[in-house]
Amino acid sequence: MYSVVIPCRDGAATLGRQLRALTAQDFAGAYEVVVADNGSRDASRAVVSAAAGTDPRVRCVDAGGRPGINHARNVGVAHARGDFVLLCDADDVVTPGWLSAMDRARRAGADCVGGPVERRLPDETVVGTDPGTTTYLWHVPRPIGANCGFARAVHDAVGGFDETLTGGGDESDFFYRAHLAGYRTVAVPDAVVVYYERERLRDLARQQFRYGRQSVRIYLRFRDAGLPRQPLRRVPGTLAGGVVRALSPDRLTRRAGVKRLALTAGRVAGSVREGTLFV
Repeated sequence: MYSVVIPCRDGAATLGRQLRALTAQDFAGAYEVVVADNGSRDASRAVVSAAAGTDPRVRCVDAGGRPGINHARNVGVAHARGDFVLLCDADDVVTPGWLSAMDRARRAGADCVGGPVERRLPDETVVGTDPGTTTYLWHVPRPIGANCGFARAVHDAVGGFDETLTGGGDESDFFYRAHLAGYRTVAVPDAVVVYYERERLRDLARQQFRYGRQSVRIYLRFRDAGLPRQPLRRVPGTLAGGVVRALSPDRLTRRAGVKRLALTAGRVAGSVREGTLFV
C-alpha cells in the first residue's frame, strides 16, 4: 500500500486542487492520502474534511507540534499505513499517471524515487522541466522534495527528515543519508508533478537565497563523504551569466538570472556564517 503524505501549512487556496488530482489517479492499487497539517490558520482542515467526505482515502493528521515542513513530513510518515511513502506539496498538482509510474519503479526494485517537476507560473506559463533526480554539484542522485518517495523502511533506517533544517536542503540531506546507508534512488521520468513557482521576483529571490545559504550547511555535513563543490574558477562565469539573464527583457530569462544570482548570494552568506567557502 502507498501513503501519499502532503505537508501543509495554510494551503487552503491550492490544497483542494492537489487532492482532486490525487484521488483521480489512474492507479488501481491501494493508496491513501495523508495531509499533515502544520498548524494552519486558514481553512486547510476544512478542505481536507470536504475531500474525505467524498473519498475515504483522504485524511488529516495533526502536525502542529512545531513549525516546519520536515516536522510535518515526519508526522505524516509516522501516521502512514503504507509501506511505501510518496511526498508531494499542497500547492502543486500531480499528473494522472504519477502514482502508476512510481509503482512501476518500486516494483522494479527502487528503494527511493524521484519524479520530474514541470515548473509553471500561476498563470500556467511553463518555465521549464527538471528531471526526476539531479547530480548537479552533487555525485549522488537526489530528487526534489515536492516529488519523491521512499520505502517506509528507509525513512526509519535513516531517522527521517532532519527537523533542524529550515530554508531548504532537507531532501538533499535525507537522500544523501539514504545513499550512505546503501539505499538506491532512481529517477521516474513518467511521474510528473506540475510545480508552481513564486510569481514575484522578490519572493523567488528570497527562496533561492535561503536555498543557497542552506547548501553550505549541507556541504559541511557531507564533504568528508565526497560531496563536491563548484571550482572557484567557474564562479565569475556563473555571476556574469546571472547578471546578463537578470537584465534580459524576456521575463523567463530574467527569472533564471535572478534565481542564479540569489542562489549564489545565499551561498556567499552561508559561507560567511559557517566559516567555509562554498560558492
